Amino acid sequence: MKKIIAVLTLVASLSANTLPALAATPSELRQVWLDAKQVRLDADAEYRQAQLDYKKDKTPENDQRVIDTAKTVLNDALDEAEAWLKWKRLEADENPRVPADLKSNVDNDVDANLAKIDGFRTDVAGIENRLQVAVVFLKIVGGHTSLLTDVARNSGAMWVYIGEQLASKVSDYETKLRTAAADMSDNTEALAKLDVVKNELAAANKKIALAKTAYEKVRLPGTPLRKFAEANAYLRQAKTNLINAQVQLNHVFSLITSQ
Repeated sequence: MKKIIAVLTLVASLSANTLPALAATPSELRQVWLDAKQVRLDADAEYRQAQLDYKKDKTPENDQRVIDTAKTVLNDALDEAEAWLKWKRLEADENPRVPADLKSNVDNDVDANLAKIDGFRTDVAGIENRLQVAVVFLKIVGGHTSLLTDVARNSGAMWVYIGEQLASKVSDYETKLRTAAADMSDNTEALAKLDVVKNELAAANKKIALAKTAYEKVRLPGTPLRKFAEANAYLRQAKTNLINAQVQLNHVFSLITSQ
């Protein structure tokens, strides 16, 4: 029964977040990313206003403001991307369920992309006029998706791996509880609930497989960010299935231990 309790505790952890938050530090880095995103949005609003002001009154001062606000928003976009990369790296590094090869893949991709960000910062620092703003903007926009693609794909592989492990453990304990239920004097309700567990597990495994396929398509050329969002949605659905399975396992455990 100790093993049964252990798996129920493990599965219950799924209900905390869409993806398990296993350490405070990754949580803090996620907040750093969210804060950086808001800073970038605010800076973008200022840049758009500067463009409107220049359109109405093409003074040298307004021209310089367009350049200055453009450089700010570009740097803020790079800060946002850097914060996301660092969050994803620590999220992988501090997760004890993630195998070493996946951690290494994420780590290497983050290092490579942080180096690209440093190069983009140099480009931004060199902007002196609105023409250069346009050139650097297009360069960063073109490179922004590539900055995130590899890490997003490997981060997805990490969560698919964890999902597969959780589903496998729930399946193992469903089998153990089914064996225990066979010895009950009245096991009709317990077996019915275990059948629900099997159905939820089948649905979860299907969604995890779909997520895995979608994550593997997080590549360029293509629509990597759309595929990443699609895969995340599948994992959220799998999470719901596993939570439903956990509820039924709790009920069966109570039925078995009450006799």
